[in-house]
Amino acid sequence: MTTEDLAAKAVRIEKELLDEVRLQRKMLTDISERLTRLETEQAAMGAIVSKVFKRVVHLEPDLHAVMRTLRLDHTVLPYPQRLMAQRYRLLSQNEEDGITLALLDEIGATNQRFVEIGSGLSGGNSACLASELGWTGLMVDGDPGHMTQVRRRFPGVTAVAAWITRENINELIADAGLAGEVDLLSIDLDGNDYWVWEAMTVCSPRIVVIEYNSTFGADRAVTIPYDPKFNRSNHRFCYYGASLAALARLGEKKGYRLVTTEPTGVNAYFLRNDVGPSIPASTPEAAFRLLRRYDVWMKQKQDDVYSYVAQAKLPLIDIE
Repeated sequence: MTTEDLAAKAVRIEKELLDEVRLQRKMLTDISERLTRLETEQAAMGAIVSKVFKRVVHLEPDLHAVMRTLRLDHTVLPYPQRLMAQRYRLLSQNEEDGITLALLDEIGATNQRFVEIGSGLSGGNSACLASELGWTGLMVDGDPGHMTQVRRRFPGVTAVAAWITRENINELIADAGLAGEVDLLSIDLDGNDYWVWEAMTVCSPRIVVIEYNSTFGADRAVTIPYDPKFNRSNHRFCYYGASLAALARLGEKKGYRLVTTEPTGVNAYFLRNDVGPSIPASTPEAAFRLLRRYDVWMKQKQDDVYSYVAQAKLPLIDIE
C-alpha cells in the first residue's frame, strides 16, 4: 500500500471517527433534552399531586366520621369517648369541630360569642362557629396579612392583628366588647399559651380549647418560661408551650376541669366547673395523646424534648 493510500485511509478513518463523535454527541444532547423535559414534567406532576393530596387528605378521617355516626351510639358511651365519637372536621385543623359541637349540644350556648387567640389564617377552632352558625367574636393573630384575609372570610367577626402577650390579652378582649361571659375561648399560640390563659381575667369562657405540647408527655407539669417575644421558629420544633398536666393544674386554679382531648394530640378541652355537671373531669394521664409526628421523630432520633432542653440549656418551669 502506497503512502498516498495510507494517507487516504487515515483521512477516511478520521472522518468516520468524527462522524461517530458527532453522532454520539447528538445522542447525548437528545438524552439531556429528554431528561430536562422529564424533570420539568416530574416537577409539574409533583405540584399536581401536592394539590390533589391537599384536597383529599381529609377524605379518610371524614369517612371515619361518617362510619362512627352510622355504627356508634354515642349516647351509651362513657366519657370522654362519648365526645370523641362525635368528632369531625369542617373548618378546624383536625376534628375539633365535632367535639366542640358535641359539647354545645350537651351544655347549650348562652350568647354565642367566642374569643380566638392565635387564629391564624383559618380562623382556628372558632371558624365553624362563625361561618356555619353565625356566632360573633374576636379573632387575634400576629400576622397582619392573615387578619386581612380573616376579615374577608368572616365579616361578622372582629379581626385584630396583634402580637399576643399576657400584658395585652385583657385589653384586646375588652376593646372588642367581649368582657364577661363568652361561650368559647380558644388559645393556640405555640408558645406562651399557659401564661396568656393564666393572665386572662376579663372574660369568663364556658368552654376553653387550648393547645398543649405532647412532647412533654402525660406526667410532668411543665411549661416554657414566659417571654413576650417568644417565637417557636427560633427553637427546635419540640420546645414550646406547656404540657397537658400543667394546663390541667392551671385549669383547676381558674375553676375549670379537663374533659377530653382530640385524638391527634393537639388540643385539650376544659369546661368551667359550673357548666355541664354531668360531664366528668378527666385526668391528664387518661386524656393524653401523643402527636404522631412527634412519636416518629422520637423513635427515629432516639431523643426527646427533655434531652434537647438539657443539651441546649433551655429553661423549663415545673408547675406545682
